[in-house]
Amino acid sequence: MKTYPIFAIIENKPCLVVGGGAVGARKVADLMAAGALVTVVSRTLTPELAALAGRGEIRYLPEDFTEGMVEGMALVMAATDDPEVNAAVSAAAQARAIWVNVADEPQHCTFIVPAQVRRGELTLAISTGGASPALASQLRQELQQRFGPEYGPYLDLLQRVRTRLLTERRAHPGNGPLFHRLVQSPLKEAVAQGDRARVLKVLHEVLGSLLSTPVLGELVSQALKGTEG
Repeated sequence: MKTYPIFAIIENKPCLVVGGGAVGARKVADLMAAGALVTVVSRTLTPELAALAGRGEIRYLPEDFTEGMVEGMALVMAATDDPEVNAAVSAAAQARAIWVNVADEPQHCTFIVPAQVRRGELTLAISTGGASPALASQLRQELQQRFGPEYGPYLDLLQRVRTRLLTERRAHPGNGPLFHRLVQSPLKEAVAQGDRARVLKVLHEVLGSLLSTPVLGELVSQALKGTEG
């Protein structure tokens, strides 16, 4: 299956999941991680989904699916164990030019969901075009080992430093080389150790006096909150 890789921006956008079982719960978790406003349609829910509905974190419709439910949705996902229902969800969404995914039924999909590794703002996606979901899963596990949890605060810090530096000297021709020096420096290792002093030292070595010590200290504290040892 030929695909075009794309990352959808669905924060605060309504998305529909039809099916309240284990597969539906995984779909809901992925959508919520992207900031979507999720509606779940199902006669029953897993305990996890029931808890989300009870806290008002998802909208729950304890009904059978009807085609009008896809109206206004940014994305639609079908995750039931009934092929007829899944096909109906796909048809309703496609008739309205809404992107739709049907779990394990690529013939009814207009997009497929890749295996994912998330580390804060870093998202790594793997797809085999449906040829081997098992291989995609194995590659995901390998990437989880390669890209550990330190990448979350590390990328957070890079973003904070970049934003502040661009505020101080936007469009400066030296910004690009500085950003590359940062990612080539031992900064990630220092973040992984939760060593605030070493993180500050690396930043000073790369940035010099472009950002003051108090400013860098604030940025580091914000990025490393909860990780310092």
